[in-house]
Amino acid sequence: MTKEIRLLTKSDFNLYKSMQTGLKEDYMLNIYPGLTDDGSRLFGLFIDEQLVSTAGYTVFANHQVMLGRLRSDIRFRGRNYGTEILQYAMEQALALPNVEFVGANTQSDNYSAQKVIKKISMTHLTTLYEGQTQDLSSLISSQNPSAETTSWSKIDDLGRKQEWIKRTYLNEEFPVTIFPFEAYYPFPVSESLFKDELVESWNFYENEDQTRYLILWEEDKDDHYLHVTYPWTDFMEQTGFWETVDEQLSITRRNKPETQMWIDLSEEKIKKLPENHPFDLSFSWWLYGTFNPNAYHEKESENLTTDLSQAYNSLEFIENELKELEVELDKKIEKTENLKQSLDELDQ
Repeated sequence: MTKEIRLLTKSDFNLYKSMQTGLKEDYMLNIYPGLTDDGSRLFGLFIDEQLVSTAGYTVFANHQVMLGRLRSDIRFRGRNYGTEILQYAMEQALALPNVEFVGANTQSDNYSAQKVIKKISMTHLTTLYEGQTQDLSSLISSQNPSAETTSWSKIDDLGRKQEWIKRTYLNEEFPVTIFPFEAYYPFPVSESLFKDELVESWNFYENEDQTRYLILWEEDKDDHYLHVTYPWTDFMEQTGFWETVDEQLSITRRNKPETQMWIDLSEEKIKKLPENHPFDLSFSWWLYGTFNPNAYHEKESENLTTDLSQAYNSLEFIENELKELEVELDKKIEKTENLKQSLDELDQ
């Protein structure tokens, strides 16, 4: 028996189609070409040149990686090939330059995937529920009907947007440690998730007294979504919150009628929802992951290099200052000696 793990390419599509995965519907059949390029990699484990298991990863924001695409041929299950290929994919991801985190996000009822993920020593980080709907009327009507409703104001200034990010997600004292970077793809909070060009493309809105904000952006994941991100749990207490989301959802649906709102809901947020909320919360997503210690060593090294460079620059500046003072002192000494000589000549 020969065993081999290698990177799959577009030309291996027929090999993938020949696998007996036991799935009634496999979305990978529709998106296979995209899993082999554009920041994604797909690996295959072969037994005697037959493809028996797959796993891969996708890179987000240049520093975050999500594992996935775990498939096994039912004729070869029970031999730990799934664990072996996922372990290989994780090691390949951790070896990438600048990668800070490698995660895996799986549904709560996918016990086989959870078993494999635990075998490769990933830690459970959070549980999130997906809130999807096209109709926000029940949420709007559940808020205080006597309060004067005012839609939140849009923020266009990039500096103001980044200020909000620093006050919340990037604030070490802020309790939220996971950021929903895309639908299905949450990551631990990191500066790499909030680059200027990306933050500038997001739509920020803040309430009237400027104590709360929310973020909206559009994305395609087979379906089209208006993604809502809100870092607090008090959205039902914030007048105008759901009206603001509903207004933007209506605008988006003029061009894309099937657009749904997406919001990642923690268990704490779910407790705040009214009984008649529109979300199907029958299952959740479990985020597992591992942090790359090498990436943080590199950051420490970079910081040390920066600090040393700044120290050297400061020393060089001080040395130049001392040299200039020395030259100035020499000039004054020379001037003093000339003056003394002139006085001596007058005494004669």
